[in-house]
Amino acid sequence: MAILKLSLVLLVLHVVQLQGNAMSDCHAKKNLFDEINGNRTPLHLANFTENSNAACLANKIADQLKNVTCKNAFHYSSTPGTKPNITDFDKLLDGCDIKENHTVQGVILPICVPEINLSLMTDNYTITTTSQYAKYLKDSNYTGIGIGSKDNWIVVVLSTNTTAGNFSRAASLIANFSMRNYLVALFIGFLLVSMS
Repeated sequence: MAILKLSLVLLVLHVVQLQGNAMSDCHAKKNLFDEINGNRTPLHLANFTENSNAACLANKIADQLKNVTCKNAFHYSSTPGTKPNITDFDKLLDGCDIKENHTVQGVILPICVPEINLSLMTDNYTITTTSQYAKYLKDSNYTGIGIGSKDNWIVVVLSTNTTAGNFSRAASLIANFSMRNYLVALFIGFLLVSMS
């Protein structure tokens, strides 16, 4: 009986620790999002809106980079019109149901920060004199943002409001629309049959 109680206590502690890590990761992303938007305000730029497709891709990239050393973080970034140097990038796009031609104008901005230090993260993205990424964050062409993280890696994906950079799931939206039409037709058919 005592072993059962001890096992239960250890299990609860493990679950609490996992939730704490997830919450701190979520907290770090939210703080970075707020800091980045805060740096756009004095420039009279609209705040970034959260782009769930870009966030999906950012999380997948961060997960893939989790075992990579911090030494060459900028090696994995992309600029408009280029693909990042990430293994199986096309599969990551497929995993988020993103069409490749909807990423052309977007940018992928990864950094590696030991222990996800918020001030270092923010500095890596926003300080004009030291950040390779600040110019993108100050560009009004970028309107959406997705942030992903895993271990020491933070990945910011910036999207535009154009088809060539919105990271949309156009193919799946069409499929969902077609399925919805099919279900409506099926429902009407059942309704007509049951009325006769």
